[in-house]
Amino acid sequence: MIKGTTAEAGIKKDEVYTLVIKFAIENNGEIQTTDVYDIINSEMAKKGFELSEQGKASLRRTINTNAIKDGLIYPFDINSPGWKITPEARELFIDTNIVTQEIIFNQDTQVEEVFLPNVVRGALFEKYCLDLLKVIYPFYSWFHQGIQKNNERGLDLIAEKIGEVNSEYRSLGVQIKNHQENSSPTEKEWLKFMAGCFVRHIDKAVFITIGRLSSEQRREAGEAKILIIEGIDELHRIAKKYGQPNYEE
Repeated sequence: MIKGTTAEAGIKKDEVYTLVIKFAIENNGEIQTTDVYDIINSEMAKKGFELSEQGKASLRRTINTNAIKDGLIYPFDINSPGWKITPEARELFIDTNIVTQEIIFNQDTQVEEVFLPNVVRGALFEKYCLDLLKVIYPFYSWFHQGIQKNNERGLDLIAEKIGEVNSEYRSLGVQIKNHQENSSPTEKEWLKFMAGCFVRHIDKAVFITIGRLSSEQRREAGEAKILIIEGIDELHRIAKKYGQPNYEE
């Protein structure tokens, strides 16, 4: 076995979270450090790796810092050893069992394809975008509607202006897509987003995607004054302008 970190074994943060949350749910919502090492080592072994000392330290930091920041793990309590998952973590894992297929449009092949979204990864990306938008638009009260996919209706985030701040936008509506680089939303999904903004009387629509839009969608966005953040490079450029970190997959 090659000793290394989860990153060196090609295991992403959302995969670590999924393994840890699943184990904790099956064990009264708790997980010990040794359990974390065991389940991650089992996954890494499939790729010929095992945790090095650096890998263990990095893994502890992922759980004890990142997972707490992402709202999935409660802060460590010295009087109660081990980590405990939050209700949000439970709900997120339940969603992974009922995930529905999504249709995307492949811009390279020019055909629609079935896409099975990664619920945990999508939720982390939505949270990253929400944190960034709170910095860009600080004088708004934000609601993460995308957490409840059955009630999403074309928008993941909705924001309402607070106080007497001088802004022409009373409300913001945001759709977020963690698509592949060559994928764009289908015409149906695009129209669902715009309809969602219309029925809620949204003043400023925002569409964020790691993928891309079709030329027709870009044209319609320009005509409708929709703010488009397209591609991971553009997202990171904007994040840098506002002093925010890059998105970590």
